[in-house]
Amino acid sequence: MPRQSGYAYSRMIVVIHRACNGPALEPDEAVAERCALPAAAPPFTCFTCLDEIVDESELRLSEEIRM
Repeated sequence: MPRQSGYAYSRMIVVIHRACNGPALEPDEAVAERCALPAAAPPFTCFTCLDEIVDESELRLSEEIRM
């Protein structure tokens, strides 16, 4: 992890559901840092709105930097 001014930063890839703009998967550092969809690829239920996600086109990836 890079350090700047005494703070530790980490990058995390978040899978976002396009329909509700919320996290499609439960936040999980292990899944996020691998930068890949989990073994339970679509169809699965959105973590935020509980809609069924049937296709990867309903998702987008977002990179977040955390302290």
